[in-house]
Amino acid sequence: METFGFLIHPMDMDDIAKKYKIAKKISPKVIASVIKRRRPFVMSEITGIRSITGKEAIGWFIAVPLLPNQFFDLEESYVVEKIAKACEVGRKEGAKIVGLGAFTAIPGDGGREVAKLTKVPVTTGNTYTIATAIEGIKEAARKMGIDLASSTLAIVGATGSIGSACADVLADQVNELILIGRDTTRLSGLEEGLSKRTKRTTISTSLSAIRTADLIITVTGAVDSVIKPGDIKPGAVVCDVARPRDVSELVIRYRDDVLVIDGGIVQVPGPVDFHLDFGLPKRMALACMAETIMLALEGRYENYTIGKDISIGKVNEMMGFAKKHGFKLAGLRSFEKKLTDAYINKVRENALFSGVTR
Repeated sequence: METFGFLIHPMDMDDIAKKYKIAKKISPKVIASVIKRRRPFVMSEITGIRSITGKEAIGWFIAVPLLPNQFFDLEESYVVEKIAKACEVGRKEGAKIVGLGAFTAIPGDGGREVAKLTKVPVTTGNTYTIATAIEGIKEAARKMGIDLASSTLAIVGATGSIGSACADVLADQVNELILIGRDTTRLSGLEEGLSKRTKRTTISTSLSAIRTADLIITVTGAVDSVIKPGDIKPGAVVCDVARPRDVSELVIRYRDDVLVIDGGIVQVPGPVDFHLDFGLPKRMALACMAETIMLALEGRYENYTIGKDISIGKVNEMMGFAKKHGFKLAGLRSFEKKLTDAYINKVRENALFSGVTR
């Protein structure tokens, strides 16, 4: 039996209140102060994972008691040490590899510092996240009648490990590439590296640059949503890979002429039971979690995806693992709801009505 662990953390005060009902009656500031002192702990056991090859795995969700903003506001050394302690909790439970989920994958140079402090191998899961984001946006583009070769693709959070790898994979498949981030120097370096493979590349530190894009992949580390209803042109497809989400729920509410899809939602093989409600339907997992499971099924107990640089070779390897073990993109989904062809066709019609011609 193969084994793994996966780190999770509360996304907001409501998540904390699910475990500690008294939290509803206490000041959020006090709650934040209390939970940062708590030790990591096992949240639930994950059972029923069965590859189509017949191999099986069990795992554990390990809770890191920190809120999203605390991963940035607290001393990085303190945060990294707490994440490493959570990995050790998983190791002592029996995990032979641990996945760093959500904000636990960001501090300490994308897992490198954590890897130095724990005896168990770690992975951020970003490699398979990239693979599923690319697969998802290509499928959504096809259904929306967007020709990939003549399209403009914007990547928000382009200098991060996921954003830069998506840019690398898709650079020579689109007509124009818009790279958006906060650091002009890093954006320029990324642009220079891709310039020989793209027809046209531009960089920007402003989100307004996405308004000309047909396709948008967004994967920032922002605590709150950054993309609003007025930021997207009619007929565009937005693949939101970030958790917490980069795309405001207001986009879904007020823009019936754009298609927003969730990035990295995967169907896990076998009668899986996570024994925890983390917002996805049964047997569904985030791609970062799926990567951890696949590495366990492969017996690849090694530091796999850490740091900022992710090779196309690894992306292809992970796609091979997915096919081998029966992991599949869970169709096109938006805010955890499956998108039907009828819904997508309606969005496309609304975009045409808005004056967009394809």
